[in-house]
Amino acid sequence: MEKNILIIGANSDIGLEISNLATADGHNIYATSRDDANINNFENFFQLDPNNSLDTLDDLPEDIHGLVYCPGSINLRSLQRLTLDDIKNEMEINFYGAFNIIKKVLPNLKKNEGASVVLFSTVAVKTGMPMHSSIAAAKGAVEGLAKSLAAELAPRVAINCVAPSIVDTKLAANILSTDERKQASADRHPLKAIGSSNTIANSAYYLLKAKENWITGQILRPDGGLSSLK
Repeated sequence: MEKNILIIGANSDIGLEISNLATADGHNIYATSRDDANINNFENFFQLDPNNSLDTLDDLPEDIHGLVYCPGSINLRSLQRLTLDDIKNEMEINFYGAFNIIKKVLPNLKKNEGASVVLFSTVAVKTGMPMHSSIAAAKGAVEGLAKSLAAELAPRVAINCVAPSIVDTKLAANILSTDERKQASADRHPLKAIGSSNTIANSAYYLLKAKENWITGQILRPDGGLSSLK
């Protein structure tokens, strides 16, 4: 069945990969980004900040069969260097934005057979990691939102999370800025590798079929074994 899929933050590396997967399967992509970079990649594009006016989403089709919320952040600081503004910023990008978007398009998601929603968390929620307190707190809120809404909106809407470890994307460029840093990061994982945008996009795309696959309220962990193995 041809589906209408809304991708928030579609200009991100993972968002672009998800868009490519969905387009290859013949689905319609409705893409948003805070800026208009790479706008030519998308036939249906909305410039949008999830924490400001969402009126442009009034032009979405009546049915949205899939929603992926891709915006994220990496702000690694010690407790001594963190400020309340840092925490607020992490929450705005990762949690408040996801909440705002889901609430705005919920009528579209609940049409007909319903929809699948995919959010993004991080391995740092399950695995305590130094310098990750602000992002782990924000993504922990995302996981809590996903599980609660999965219960609230079943059976019409399935909601799940992808919680990867570090992925070789523009977002992680400062952390993976040299070959030595990439190797050191890979060595921390049981599979001795870091994630790729394609691998994580495939995990998210699988969860866009969550209703067909009898899955909701779950946290999928493509993290090279970091959260469960030593």
